[in-house]
Amino acid sequence: MTAATSFFALTRPYAKAHYGRSLWQLGNTLALYVGTLALMFASLDVHYGLTLLLSVVATIAYVRVFMIGHDCSHGSFMPRTWENEVVGNLAGILTNTPFDYWAGQHALHHRGNGNLDKRGNGDVLLMTVDEYEAAPWSRRLAYRVYRNPFFLFAIAAPLHFVVLQRLPLGQGRTPSGWASTMGTNVAIAIWYGGWIALFGWQAFLLVFAPVVCFSATIAVWLFYVQHQFPGCYFRRAADWVYKDAAIEGSSFYNLPSVLHWACANIGFHHIHHLNPRVPNYRLPRCHQANPEFGQATALGLRESLATRKLALWSEEHSEFRSFADRHQA
Repeated sequence: MTAATSFFALTRPYAKAHYGRSLWQLGNTLALYVGTLALMFASLDVHYGLTLLLSVVATIAYVRVFMIGHDCSHGSFMPRTWENEVVGNLAGILTNTPFDYWAGQHALHHRGNGNLDKRGNGDVLLMTVDEYEAAPWSRRLAYRVYRNPFFLFAIAAPLHFVVLQRLPLGQGRTPSGWASTMGTNVAIAIWYGGWIALFGWQAFLLVFAPVVCFSATIAVWLFYVQHQFPGCYFRRAADWVYKDAAIEGSSFYNLPSVLHWACANIGFHHIHHLNPRVPNYRLPRCHQANPEFGQATALGLRESLATRKLALWSEEHSEFRSFADRHQA
């Protein structure tokens, strides 16, 4: 048995959806989200500070809905394929994400995680030091702006979910990509239109703008910190190994229990990349039961904040570098 096979075998007992746990998670998450939205609209007549306070709870629910849809994209949340399609499309409508189109893009991310020759699908854009040095000044400037933490997380993240997800881009420019995106757009218009019809445009924006923006920032931050950290794994295609890319190229975001719950356990990302058929609610138990997964890089909240400076991959030294230290020996 190879190392990759043995590691994968450790996850097999957990790679099975459970109706009770799936439906309970889906039900309490949807109830929390819709219920908090209703309270936010009611709170507008009291004080907008209360509305913003409630938006924190709605944001947590929104992120959990997105992560449920993420599980569905891997066919891991519900036992049957059609059930994952139904729940995934519902989650996509609520989180501005065309499910089938996004699932295809995300599958490419899994197949190319840590592979320098397969970047650009569902990833935060990354240049190597040599690519950056060889690029014209305009591209270097654009990349510096893009990798600026404020721009990446506060501007680019909401822009991605609110605007860019409305059109199938890149490899999504296919009939199925268009159908998924446009169908989701129609459903989103109905979902948001109902709230607008009940409360008006101004109230709608006051309630949904902070929730969508905060949620987008959190989602992009999670994807960022799970694949860009000290000790991360990147190789050219000829030297790329799936197991190593999963365990060494995906961090274990070691959060407090309440934050693991808020993010639907996506912090156990090393196990998720090794076997995406493990439902999110089984990831903690899989990690705890198998000390072998301790090989993954663990990041706490404080350590994760330092990753914001990482911007370039040095192939010479096999490590991330900031713009300032890219020439260090």
